[in-house]
Amino acid sequence: MDFIHIDLSQINPRVLKAYYYSDGKKYKKPHELKERSVYDYEIELITYSDGGMYIDKTYHPVSRGDIIVRRPGQTTKALLPYTCYAVILDLMDNTGKDSETYDFNKAQEYQQSYSCPSLDRIPPVVKASAYEQYSVLFDAILKEHINPGSDSATLLKGYCLQLLCRISREAMRPDGYQGDGSAYRTLIRNVIEYVEQNISNRIMLKDLAAVAGMSPNYFHRVFTRVMGMTPNEFVISKKMNRARELLATTSESIADISLECGFENIAYFSYVFKRYSGITPSSFRVAYSYPLRQT
Repeated sequence: MDFIHIDLSQINPRVLKAYYYSDGKKYKKPHELKERSVYDYEIELITYSDGGMYIDKTYHPVSRGDIIVRRPGQTTKALLPYTCYAVILDLMDNTGKDSETYDFNKAQEYQQSYSCPSLDRIPPVVKASAYEQYSVLFDAILKEHINPGSDSATLLKGYCLQLLCRISREAMRPDGYQGDGSAYRTLIRNVIEYVEQNISNRIMLKDLAAVAGMSPNYFHRVFTRVMGMTPNEFVISKKMNRARELLATTSESIADISLECGFENIAYFSYVFKRYSGITPSSFRVAYSYPLRQT
C-alpha cells in the first residue's frame, strides 16, 4: 500500500470504535481466531495475556502493558487468552466511515496509510513504561466514545493525539528505561500489587504509604509524580477496572460486584461508577463489552 507523507501537525484523529475486549479471558490457551484484514489504524493496550497475535504472519507474544499498533493493509490473527482496551482511528478524519455502525470484521475500504517520523518509528508491539497512565488514557477515550457529550469530539481528538505522541516517544526509549522517579519503581510496584490483591477492601492512603515505607504525605507526592495520578485516583481506577471486568464477564449481581470492589453501599458504588465511566453499571453490562464473533 502506498503511503502519503504528512507532518505530525496534520493528524486529525477521529475514533471509529473504542471498546474493552474482555471475552478473550474465557478461552483456554491456545485459542486461535481467524485471520482478518486491518482496514484502519488499530491500537490496543493489553490488560491481561497468556497469548499473542500474528501481524503480517509474524508472531508476537504479548503481555500485560504491551501496546499493539496495526496499520491499514496488514493482516492479524489473535491467539487467546488475552484482554485489552482497543481504539480504532480514522487518522485524518477523511474516510467517511460511520462510527455508529463501524465493524472491523466486515470487509470495507482500506484507509489510506500515512508516513511521518513520529508514526514510522512505532513498531507493532511497544512495551509501556507506565501501564497505569496508558490505562487511564484508554479509559478516558472509551468513556467519551460510548457516552458522548457536546465537547466529546474535541476531547477525543486531544486524547488520541496524546496517545499517538506518547506511543511514539515510548518507541524511542531504550530497553529498561524507567522514566522519571525510577528509584521508586520497585516500591510503586509493591503498592500496585497490594492494591490489586486488596480490591475488595477499603484502601486508605496510610495503608499504601506503609507498604512503600513512607509517610503518607511524602508517599502521596512521590506516587503522584511517578504515576501521573494521585493514590486515590489510582485505587478508584483499579476498582472500576475490576468492576467492568466482572460486569462484562459474569452474571453476578451489581450488589455482589459492589462488595467485591470494596463498596459496601451499592448506591455509592453506582454513583462512583457512573462518575468515572460516564455510564451506569447496568448500562455497561448491556452495551460496554465487545462480543467474540469468530472461532
